[in-house]
Amino acid sequence: MKFLNLLLDGANSAGENLVNSAYETFKTVVSWVMPVIIGVVGLFAIIYAVILGVKYAKAEDTEKREEAKKHLVAAVIGVVVALVFVLIIWAVLNSGALESLFTVK
Repeated sequence: MKFLNLLLDGANSAGENLVNSAYETFKTVVSWVMPVIIGVVGLFAIIYAVILGVKYAKAEDTEKREEAKKHLVAAVIGVVVALVFVLIIWAVLNSGALESLFTVK
C-alpha cells in the first residue's frame, strides 16, 4: 500500500511540475510575442497615419477631407484600443490571475 501511495504522490508531483512548466512556457512565449505584436501594430499605424495625412493634405474637396479626417480618427482610436488590450494582457499575466487555471488540485 505504501508503494502505491508513493507512486501516486510521485505522479501528482510530476503532473504539478508539468503544469507549472507549461504555465512558465506560456508566460515566456507571450512576453516574447507581445513586443513583436506591439511593434507591428505601431508600424502599420504610423504608415496608415502618414498615408491618411497625405490624403488629407492633398484633398481639395471638402467631402474628401472629411472622409480622410474620419479615417484618421478611426485609426487613432484603433491604436488606442490595441494598446489598452496589450495593457490588459500584460496586467493579467503579471498579476498571477492565470496561475489558478494552471494549478493542479
